[in-house]
Amino acid sequence: MPSDHWYSEVFRALPDLVCRLLPGLAGAEPGPMDTETAYNFRAVALKKVAHHPDGVLWPRQQPGGSEALPVVLLEVQMHADRRFHRRLGAETFRLLQQHEEVAHLQVLVLLAHQRLALGSNQPRLLRRFLEHDVTWVDLAALARRADLDPLLALLTLPVQKEPDLGPCAQRIVALRPDLIELIVPILSERFQGLSPTQIMATLGISKDFWRHTRAFQEILAEGRQEGVELGRQEGREEGRELGLEEGLEEGRRREASALALRQLERRCGSLEAPTSSRIEALSLQQLEELALDLLEFRGVGDLQTWLEQLEP
Repeated sequence: MPSDHWYSEVFRALPDLVCRLLPGLAGAEPGPMDTETAYNFRAVALKKVAHHPDGVLWPRQQPGGSEALPVVLLEVQMHADRRFHRRLGAETFRLLQQHEEVAHLQVLVLLAHQRLALGSNQPRLLRRFLEHDVTWVDLAALARRADLDPLLALLTLPVQKEPDLGPCAQRIVALRPDLIELIVPILSERFQGLSPTQIMATLGISKDFWRHTRAFQEILAEGRQEGVELGRQEGREEGRELGLEEGLEEGRRREASALALRQLERRCGSLEAPTSSRIEALSLQQLEELALDLLEFRGVGDLQTWLEQLEP
């Protein structure tokens, strides 16, 4: 996942985190994800010219912003770009042109570090804008601060040195376990040889904890529309013979097996008929375990090993 996209997801999940970065804003305290917030996050595309800010945070109560809670244009810059300053100025005023409701605007830029080459010899008007109307956050400098609170530490993960990345993520999870779904994607990007389950083990997170996260539920939901119809249809047919309760249970089991087969085909390729039949015969509990464990599979050999380890 590219880091700018990851930051967009962080601010989408925790929009009030912007209050920690901009001095003078009303002190909205970012709580657990999915709670009521002062801001909401929206990605915008500015028409005619291809300006795509990394995000815009809009106050919920006053969409045009106020002095206490202005609209915030968010940009993340991780690489040198000698045209960045001019692009930032252009997209800021394009936003004002196309959103006339904006009365108070603050620009926030997260930089990998202050040494990035972002342009020089700017016109005086642009320099004034960059110096007085933009808040710059040096993520590398932020990462060096001692006893950083977990929400600000979260923002430093893409710039942490590799030996410090795991311990930093562990400290965040220990204080804010609800942030795990934002941490795993950036660790997957930084440690590309590790599966999500291996990353969870690195963080000291149990499979049972991972099973109840939204990220895992989304993995389970992938392909479910196809599986659910098959499960319901076959479950209804089975229900005529087994009774309603048993029929519904059988429908859920068949739905889970259809989903597992779909995920395995994506992970391991086409399966031989005996292997597919064996998976279709698994219990609902075994299928739930398989849906979690297959995240680690790198081929059909891992599937065969997993099946061989089942109790007879």
